[in-house]
Amino acid sequence: MIRSLHICNYALIEDLAVELKPGLNIFTGSTGAGKTIIIGALGLVLGERATEEIIRTGAESAIVEAELNCTDGKRLKHLILDESNNLIIRREIKKDGRSRAYINNHLSTLGGLKEIGDNLVDITSQHRQKGLTDSSTHIQIVDRFANLETDLKELADLFKQFNFKKTELAELTTKQDNWKAEKELLEFQIKEIESATLEDDEDNRLEREKLQLINAEKIKTACQISESNLFNDEGSAAERLKAAAMELRKIAKYSDQAESLGQKLDELSILLDEAGVSIRELTDSCEFDQSRQEIVEDRLALIKRLKRKYGQSIADILTYCDLAKSKSSKYENLDEVIIKLTDDLKTLQDRMSAKANDISISRKNAAARLEKQVIKHLADVAMKGADFKAGFKREENEAGPYLIDSKRFAGDETGIDSVEFLICPNPGEQLKPLVSTASGGELSRLLLAIISALTDCFPRETLIFDEIDTGISGEVASQVGKKLQNLAQNRQVICITHLQQIASRGEAHFKVYKGKSEGRSITKIKIMEGDNRVAEIARLMAGEKISDVALDNATQLLKEGQS
Repeated sequence: MIRSLHICNYALIEDLAVELKPGLNIFTGSTGAGKTIIIGALGLVLGERATEEIIRTGAESAIVEAELNCTDGKRLKHLILDESNNLIIRREIKKDGRSRAYINNHLSTLGGLKEIGDNLVDITSQHRQKGLTDSSTHIQIVDRFANLETDLKELADLFKQFNFKKTELAELTTKQDNWKAEKELLEFQIKEIESATLEDDEDNRLEREKLQLINAEKIKTACQISESNLFNDEGSAAERLKAAAMELRKIAKYSDQAESLGQKLDELSILLDEAGVSIRELTDSCEFDQSRQEIVEDRLALIKRLKRKYGQSIADILTYCDLAKSKSSKYENLDEVIIKLTDDLKTLQDRMSAKANDISISRKNAAARLEKQVIKHLADVAMKGADFKAGFKREENEAGPYLIDSKRFAGDETGIDSVEFLICPNPGEQLKPLVSTASGGELSRLLLAIISALTDCFPRETLIFDEIDTGISGEVASQVGKKLQNLAQNRQVICITHLQQIASRGEAHFKVYKGKSEGRSITKIKIMEGDNRVAEIARLMAGEKISDVALDNATQLLKEGQS
């Protein structure tokens, strides 16, 4: 509900503040006093667009601030609400055309304000139609009237699961189209690597062997020269070592150090013999082998080719092979997975379609009850003979997610229906969409009748009616007043009226009037209580010349309106 409204420098308003009440708030005043201006200012904080023309002459900016309370904070859970679910909305319009909006002192967009308005307030006047005239809300209203919240949640869950699995199946099917070529490639790569029977560090060993094969003659010649120098030539190292050892043994009995040195020379002699064996083995192994060299070079070429394709080392190549095997194995059961997923998708579609069909039937049954109630309320507000219908449509679509009676239908998480309220204000005319019917008071009464039928399920917490009394009087006006009063039992209603039958039923009554400030006309407002309210009701009944009879009648009317 709207707790308060503060307006500065807007049109004829210089500085005006009003605290609204729960229940039925009535605004009265002479024509031109500025009642509709207040509704226009309220529209600004609810996201309507504005131009600099609305700024009071001589002022630099217009400011409108409203304090609202949302009884169900979950509806606006993403907004910054205080502990009491209060919202303070501030809108500033500058002369240069700039506009700023704030929600609880946080900068906001017009979209943020509009969302609040769409969730909390419904304005109906000759120039503003929100809420029920938006056909996108009609299916929600029918669903609330039919108490379909649980069924809709179940359908939304099924719809979500269906779309998830449908996407998953589409992705797998695309993979299936490509997986054969990819699997063949992987299998080729695995076979190519495995057939090479690579060993760790094999490339380094082969490079060393290749180097030895290429230089076999050099190695053999060097070994032969080394062996001759050590063993075969006259005065070889072996002979000299033995001679030195013999001389040391001759003096060993005279010197412990000579004995020790002799033992070391014996050890060197043994090591020299072992080196000679190794040299001869190296000489024997270094025969040039053309066929072996070709094998080594071919093997190295193979490893080099595999490195270019699969990694910088043999370890990298073997790791790639393991990964390819793992990836290839995932394709083995792809066909089975697709078959199972297709079955699951069909089961989900059947469940989802059955639920959507049940919801559609429930909607139509509830809509039929709603139509009867609205037509009854229309008769109460001087629209006897008017017709009202909730029009249903569904779209056949070959690609639609819903399958009912062998036909496919488009739809979303709410099902297969689109709903639009149709109205025929006068007998003999065709039913037309609510948004394209009458304007002003007639439209207000149409909506009043609809909302009266929807009183337990209409979501808006504040309803605003301007010019609802156009073209009515007497008993019809009294009926309109009663309906407004009934609506106000569980929500806030704000009504601008010229009729005493309506004004007398308000819980709070405000008078809008023109005053003077520094020689200029300004719009003012005051709450009417006690004798002042009686006088205002009498003015509505008799005009500016108020008699005692008019005052007595006003007093009686107020008693009846508040009983």
